[in-house]
Amino acid sequence: MFVFSRPDIRRILRERFIVAAADDWYQRRRDDDVGRFFRAVADQGPRKGRNGSTRQGRYVFTASGKLLGYNNNRDPDRIMKMLEESLELFKDLPVDERRAGATKVPQSTPSAQDSRYRRVLQPDTIPVKAFTRALVKNGEGYDLWDPLKTGPKNLRQTGLNIAVDHLWIRQSEVEEILQLSKTLKASALPRDLSMRIARYHLVDNTRGEPPHWRPDEVRVLDLRSIASIPNASGEQVLRIHGPFHFETKDKQRGYRGEINGTLTIEKGTNQPLLHMVAVGNHWGNGPYTPGARPGTTPLAVVFAVADRSQTMDQIPPQGIRWENGYWNAAN
Repeated sequence: MFVFSRPDIRRILRERFIVAAADDWYQRRRDDDVGRFFRAVADQGPRKGRNGSTRQGRYVFTASGKLLGYNNNRDPDRIMKMLEESLELFKDLPVDERRAGATKVPQSTPSAQDSRYRRVLQPDTIPVKAFTRALVKNGEGYDLWDPLKTGPKNLRQTGLNIAVDHLWIRQSEVEEILQLSKTLKASALPRDLSMRIARYHLVDNTRGEPPHWRPDEVRVLDLRSIASIPNASGEQVLRIHGPFHFETKDKQRGYRGEINGTLTIEKGTNQPLLHMVAVGNHWGNGPYTPGARPGTTPLAVVFAVADRSQTMDQIPPQGIRWENGYWNAAN
């Protein structure tokens, strides 16, 4: 992110704070100790979540839940000032509140958590990273779009960053693809998987939280796989390809292009290695992602299997807030 590219901000966070990140959508709704603690902290600041509204922001607070600072903008100077002021407020607290172990935080067990808002990577689920990046056409190819070359006009999100999300695929879906591939003919991917990729991951999230595609906005989607003969090392490689076209009813937002990639199964394992690239032209803004480039502009989404042993790669997909809708995306 633009803010955390500043070395001084990274340094002060690393050396003086314990950093935690969570999705406000879940935290403000969950009815358990974690949710209640978060809301108690947020209620001390300007965003009190009236009528269920957002409590989004950056909070600095003590282990006991005392709010020291709040910020919800992208100006690095203002964020640094907030962090420094929060440290000064912390110094003014009584010694007994500042010493290590002053607050005992009980361990939260899964059974004590609100199951309605738990999204946990299961053993039979494969995490796939999805990277989105704005491009510019360069002859027959593309370059990364970099508005910093001309200087940003303001500190609003401009889409210059690589956006990261996670696609979750069930092992049973991979096995279905492998079973269909035995015919050595091009076979359609499982419909729920195709629609999950399309609706929740072929989106422009480079400027913030994107709108996901409604089923009736998926105009064209024909993702197919075809198997190749196992190579010398015994790997089975399936090519995945197909066109896509999404467009809102008013035609003000859309994305049209093609997806290509491979699904590789290494010999002696059932662990798939997935790599796909979607490239196409995107246009239009979302309710929370204003500032799109004028006209129709290139956008790419790259998919690659993640390392499930890493905590950061267990982060649930943004689109899985509606869990049933994410897994059953074709409905």
